[in-house]
Amino acid sequence: MCEAKSVTVQLLEEKFVYGCGDDQVLLSATVPVYECGECGEMYTGDEAEQLRHEAVCKHLGRLTPKEIKAIRDSYDLTQEKFAEVSGFGVASIKRWERGNQIQGESANNLLLLLRMPSNLRLVREANRRAAFQPRFRTKMSESTLKQSLEFKLRFPVTREKAA
Repeated sequence: MCEAKSVTVQLLEEKFVYGCGDDQVLLSATVPVYECGECGEMYTGDEAEQLRHEAVCKHLGRLTPKEIKAIRDSYDLTQEKFAEVSGFGVASIKRWERGNQIQGESANNLLLLLRMPSNLRLVREANRRAAFQPRFRTKMSESTLKQSLEFKLRFPVTREKAA
């Protein structure tokens, strides 16, 4: 803040609170801390934030952003292709790799399975199969059959009563 040019950096263990209420825990991460030689002001940057995020991922038992990217990179896939293969949204993959969001447990489990090339092959094979087509035992008209294949479950629309 004082615009001095003499800044030193040192790695320090930082303790921070994660969670709230009964789920609150104290975590720690070793982060680079910068100190101004003129005014003594100390601060951290983006790298420290990434290291804190990794500590939270490890606490939750989730893959870190670097580990998720490493899975994708191991197959030489873009984020878009990885989304296509895995079934995740490309926006989710981007958020996970940037550390903007931590993936849920089920997504993490699938990512862990996708580390193995044989599992990726299985997913690709499943994606190549034809889409599920229901078979009906009773006779139906062509229009009823067509409607059943086009059916999409929607949430009911509620209308507020006029006061």
